Amino acid sequence: MSDALDAAMTQLGVVLGAMSGLTRWYSDPPEALAEFPCGMAFANYGSLAVQSDGLGKGLHTVSVVIYQSRAILPEAIDAAKVWPYRIFAALAGHLRLNSTVDTIVWPMAYKFGPLQYGSEVHYGVTCDITLKIMAAVTCAV
Repeated sequence: MSDALDAAMTQLGVVLGAMSGLTRWYSDPPEALAEFPCGMAFANYGSLAVQSDGLGKGLHTVSVVIYQSRAILPEAIDAAKVWPYRIFAALAGHLRLNSTVDTIVWPMAYKFGPLQYGSEVHYGVTCDITLKIMAAVTCAV
């Protein structure tokens, strides 16, 4: 199942990295952020369960973070407002993320605010998206 989550994260990056207005999508976290607005996603938390003999269900909550430059804070706050709907629209058109997930579980939660990255504080939005992945499970004893 870990390979399945990795594949889903890759496809999530492909879909969200193509959003209008985004300057850079990071598939791997950089040392520092230099291009804005930029985004990245990381697995945050989840749950795994056995549905039936040999079938596992994973609900993986992934955090998508869009960073705005904080050079002028009021402009950063205003610019961040567009991202929840852009993310929503991008995902609504790719509910299975190129067949890497069974579905995206709605609703999508989001939160605006200061975002620490390394030693710098930026401003932006974090969206929590739950991915449902059903996969075969083999148990080794």
